[in-house]
This record gives sequence, C-alpha cells and structure tokens, in this order.
Amino acid sequence: MRFSDLKKIKAAAESDTRAAQPRREAPPVLAAPAPAPVPVPAPPPAREAVPAAVPAPAAPEPARQAAPKPKPLPQIPFHESEAKAKEIYSRLMGQAISFLKAVDQPYCEKYESVLAASALAAETLKNNPAFLGCTVQSTADDYLRGHTLNTFILALAMGLEGGLDSRELGLLGFCAMAHDAGMTEYAPIYNKAGRLDDGDFSEMSLHAEAGAAKLDRIVDIDHRIKDRARRIILQTHERADGSGYPDRATGEELDPLAQIISIADAYEAMTHPRAWREAIDPPAAVKELIEKEGRGFNASAVKMLIAVISIYPPGSLVTLSTGETARVLKVNRGLLSRPVVEIVLAPDFSEAAPQLADLREQPLVSIDRGLTFSELEEMNPVYAGKLELSRWWTDW
Repeated sequence: MRFSDLKKIKAAAESDTRAAQPRREAPPVLAAPAPAPVPVPAPPPAREAVPAAVPAPAAPEPARQAAPKPKPLPQIPFHESEAKAKEIYSRLMGQAISFLKAVDQPYCEKYESVLAASALAAETLKNNPAFLGCTVQSTADDYLRGHTLNTFILALAMGLEGGLDSRELGLLGFCAMAHDAGMTEYAPIYNKAGRLDDGDFSEMSLHAEAGAAKLDRIVDIDHRIKDRARRIILQTHERADGSGYPDRATGEELDPLAQIISIADAYEAMTHPRAWREAIDPPAAVKELIEKEGRGFNASAVKMLIAVISIYPPGSLVTLSTGETARVLKVNRGLLSRPVVEIVLAPDFSEAAPQLADLREQPLVSIDRGLTFSELEEMNPVYAGKLELSRWWTDW
C-alpha cells in the first residue's frame, strides 16, 4: 500500500468508527484459574508451664518466606510506557532528519549529538518495554528517515544484548545513524513508483561509498574514530558469504559492528514498505534471516537479532489458542513464543475492546500461528486499514 492511498483509508476508518455500534461485550481478561484454598490446621494444645529450674527449649527458627512471584505486567503502566516511548521516538526522529540534512552540507558538527541520541535510545531500550515496538513506524514523505531511525534503534538493542561497553555502543549508534547517509543522493530513484530495474539497483549500490565519504564533513569526530567508522559504514551492506557490496568482503574481514548494523538494516528494510513493494510480515522476515544464517549473515549476529525481536517481533499479528487475534507489543526475554500481546479481534474477526495479555503469565493461552496482513485484510478490511494507517509516522 502506498502513502497516497492512506487518506482514503483514514476517512473510511473514521466514518466506520462513528457509525459502528459495539458488536459484543469485551471478552474476559485471560487469567489462569485461581488455586483452591489451602485448609489451615488447628493450633496445637497449649503446653504446661515449664518449672523455673528446667531450662526452656530453644525457640524454633522462623520459617523462611518463599520469594514473591513476579507480578503480571499491569495494563495501565504499559500504555503509559507506550506514550513515553512514542514521545522519545519522535524526538529521535527529529535527530535522524537533522542528521541526514546536515551531512549534505559542506561541514557539520553531528558526532556528539548522535552519541547523546545513542545514550538516550539505549537507556530507553533498557527501561521502557514499549520502545522497541515503535520501530514498526514508516515515514510517509521519505522512507529513508524512518529506516535510519529504526535501524539505529534495532542495532542498539542488539548491542545491548551483546554486552557492548558504552564506547562501542556509542560508535555502533553513530554508524547505524550514518549507515545510509549516502542514499540522500539517490532519492529520485528510491522514491520512484514501480519496481526498480537492475540499473537502478546498481546505481544505488554506490551509496555505501558515498556515505563513507561524507564522514569527512563531520568536524567534531576524532580521526581515529573516523577511520573505523568509515570502514564500518562501507561494510554494512557486505555479507558473510561475499555476496554483498562494495568490496565483496567476507567472514573475518567484516567489523563486528558492521555485522550488527547489516542484519538490523536488512530486517528493517524487509518489514517496511517501499515505493516499489509491500512490506514482508515480521515472522516471515525472521524465518528468512534464520535461513540465511552463516551464509548471508554472521551466525552470532542472527542470534543477537532473534534474542532481541524473537520469532514474533513487536508489530506481528498472531492468532491465539482462544481463536482471538492479537498484536505483539513486547518480547519476553528468553520466551520466543510467549510475548506480551494486545487482543484486538474476537474469534469471528469482529473488532474487540483492546486488552493486554502477558502470555508468560497465561499458561493456558498460546500462539497458534502468525497471521499475515493479507489475511487480516480479507477477514476485517476496516481494522486492517486502521492498523496500516497507525504504522505511518506523519502529522496529518
């Protein structure tokens, strides 16, 4: 779907919302059955008083209390986290737009500001469970802006997962922000409607070298850091098997940070629309990247990405064992198929009152399968239009 179609969808969705009446009561919140009450034994009979000459028996040690179980994710705080995440995402979007404009100037000071943005994004990733889900957004006027920011956030999430120290994490964030800086010279090609031909792709492949060259315009970066940053940016489109560009570098020739950015860039590109193609559903993109492990992409980088986004990444649509349709909001670390979801459609695909369900805390509920966006369009086209509309970062 192209952005030019969205205003029609927006108008139709708003009209449907005004006219629609509630189709059914909201489904009950999913919860495990309450345990049966445990009978409390009667207290033992009181002992006779012990004579003063006889020492009293030692008092028994107090019973150790069991560690409290983790509480389920509260519904209201998570939505508050979403609001804060969107606010920070909007601020960082301004940084990405400003950076892409600045590097087209003869000189600029952007290194320190991108380091500050990296620190903010990393801290938000650690403390805000909704922030990673913001990367489902696409920018309407120029895809490169959203792609730059989303790749930046995904790469930092992978860097945190890999245990990078603050210096390496800052460099990773800067290079992720700059990895497609050379693409600004090819806007007429990448914004062209219709499928690109081999000549278009061949010309755009020069952007890696163009982006590396633009580092010389950034005057507040140390030359030693600049040399490594240039190498990383050149290598973000290389592949472990030598099938990438511009130098067909392989394996150990590739900088570890370049390999992180490489797969973050690929996943983001696959799961977001372009002027010439539709987006791929996130679970299908994950499957394809796993299949390329060790060939197109470094195996450790693939594992880092899966640890961060799981097999049902934020933004995925899934069908639950209850028959309901849900949207994945947050990955539960170490539980690939039990994320936090928002139930949005009833088993008959009618729109339901949204409610959160943390599948880590709901042992009786599971994900049956991923639901493709084309299936959703067939079963509930109005809701599909609303969802499509919500994924565009724009001011109407």
